[in-house]
Amino acid sequence: MIRLIASDLDGTIIDGNGHCDPSVVQTIQKFREKGIRFAVCSGRPISSVLPLLEGWNLDECCDYIVGSNGGEILNVETNKKVVSYTLDADLLKEIIDLYEPQGCVATYYGEDGLLYVQKETPQVISMCKRIQMDYVVADIKELTKTPQIKEMFVIDPSDMEKIETFYQQHLDDRYIGFKTAYDLFEINHPLLAKDVGIRIIATQMGITKDEIMAFGDTTNDVEMLSYVKYGIAMKNGTDDAKSVAYAIAESVDDCGFMKYIEENVLS
Repeated sequence: MIRLIASDLDGTIIDGNGHCDPSVVQTIQKFREKGIRFAVCSGRPISSVLPLLEGWNLDECCDYIVGSNGGEILNVETNKKVVSYTLDADLLKEIIDLYEPQGCVATYYGEDGLLYVQKETPQVISMCKRIQMDYVVADIKELTKTPQIKEMFVIDPSDMEKIETFYQQHLDDRYIGFKTAYDLFEINHPLLAKDVGIRIIATQMGITKDEIMAFGDTTNDVEMLSYVKYGIAMKNGTDDAKSVAYAIAESVDDCGFMKYIEENVLS
């Protein structure tokens, strides 16, 4: 019996235009009425996810919010947050120094809801428009004074393969790196992934991974899809996500999340 359904946002229930189809919201409401809890799982910090949920009409649908790729877990009912696995400020500055010469633009999520960027580029402008965040140009290393959950770099999409190769050539057991969007490359603590957030929620609910279904579309969803019994990858997703999936849902543009749940959970 499924007791928790978790889902990534962008590329999974949020389409390329930044919209959440009303049918997706209706489906979530249906399974929550049957006692199944719902968690959204994002690479974004919870502080930046919360205002977006309202715009997508998901603010009344979430029981849990997993942010920063599993680094933050919010129980919406109790308003209690758990934080796990951060990177020290000195290490973050070292990482920035290593990746900036490769054309990566360092960023910093502010508590004020703004995204601080090292410089303005066409990619920064496009990315911030897509994720619906305002940005401010600032010295990112100067802002980085305390441990953070991650470092996110904005890159030119045409450079992604080069950056992934550079990462493989400079592996460091103090952190892991991966593509989270066609123009974003992120650095996390080596133990941090979305499955960490799901494991914490499972412990809070007193359930096992066999009672969880999760949806995702890309590399930072792989651990989550692998951990749960029913890991569902989107047809529009990356090969690594599909390779570990229990099943493949239709594309986000075809409301694959909604169709899969209607056919396999609610029918």
